[in-house]
Amino acid sequence: MDNDNQSQNHNTDMDTGNSLKDQVMASVKSGHLKMRPKWHFVLRASLLAVGTAVAALTLLYLASLFLFIARETGIWMAPAFGWHGVMVFLISLPWVLILLVLLFIVILETLVRHYAFAYRMPLIYSGLVIIFLVVAGGLLVSTTPFHEKMADCPPAGGPPPCMMGFYRDLDPDRHQDLHEGTIIQVSGQNYVIVNRRQEQLLIVVTSETKLPFGAGFAEGDKIVVVGERDGSQVKAFGISPFDGRRPDYKP
Repeated sequence: MDNDNQSQNHNTDMDTGNSLKDQVMASVKSGHLKMRPKWHFVLRASLLAVGTAVAALTLLYLASLFLFIARETGIWMAPAFGWHGVMVFLISLPWVLILLVLLFIVILETLVRHYAFAYRMPLIYSGLVIIFLVVAGGLLVSTTPFHEKMADCPPAGGPPPCMMGFYRDLDPDRHQDLHEGTIIQVSGQNYVIVNRRQEQLLIVVTSETKLPFGAGFAEGDKIVVVGERDGSQVKAFGISPFDGRRPDYKP
């Protein structure tokens, strides 16, 4: 009897398969369902792969550019000076760049969801994987000379600027109360620095100036200063070494 049931089920499956096949063929013949050539699916898969690669590379470029700008301008050191420093940090962030990074994360996530390995994965997991890879890749690229060379483009006497516009956030004027430069003169407790635009600024240090990493900077030290600028003077609210570390500083 079991054999009869199995035979009956097998016949039922075959009938169902034939019925479905007949329905599909009928839809094709009636024009309700159009058969697509093989090249259509190959082209679609190729465009998806190219789009995913372009989105990933663009995202990697934007993320590494953000990290490069944060390092080169000293933005990331501003929160060390307390609430005022946090406000300067938030104002100085390249928000257009951050929004572009978020946009391309969404685009890349949407494209990746078309692949089987990501389709079966919960959305939050695939998103976290993408974010992790972007941060890791961005950190790696930002430590290479790539962005430094692009920021200095073109060389003297060279062709018109290639991608200078993408590096406009390196302009010191954009960062309002944030100043970075190299000390060229020590005058008492004050410092004279030369910034990225080769301007000389007098950094005025008062009893209220925050020095979270200690004082006693010397000529040649690169520092980050938070303070209001008045002409060529900056009344320092806080001063920090550019890289956040001092070999001779012991907390």
